[in-house]
Amino acid sequence: MLKWKIAGILGLAFGTAGVTWGYAQQGRAPGFYELRVYTALPGKRDALAERFASRTAAIFARHGITNVGYWIPQQSDSELGISAENTFIYIRGYPSKEERDKRLQARADDPEFNEVVRKAEANPATRLIAKVHNIDMVPHGPYTAITLAK
Repeated sequence: MLKWKIAGILGLAFGTAGVTWGYAQQGRAPGFYELRVYTALPGKRDALAERFASRTAAIFARHGITNVGYWIPQQSDSELGISAENTFIYIRGYPSKEERDKRLQARADDPEFNEVVRKAEANPATRLIAKVHNIDMVPHGPYTAITLAK
């Protein structure tokens, strides 16, 4: 009988510790994110968005880069430098900054990326991008709803 009491107490203790650990893990939103704000050349924003939809997002995914989301602003904000006509915004995510660096290098070495983006942007006739802003971000608190694949 004493063995069963000890086993019950140990089971309860380990169960409580496991539940407590599980709740503690929920408060940590993992990952490393990049907010990318593109200013397209005048009249080229939709072509840029189409290139991401049809080619670039798949290249990112192939290299383990999470395509969190893509957005087109519905109004301009001159203070932020956002033009509804020429701005394209997206967020991509990674498990960590170190993984970001590795995955972006793999993407940079990808022949399709070089063909679809680098060569196109080097040619004035096919260039779409005027400038790019990048902001590195980490989640704050338990409010991030995105889960990144590792």
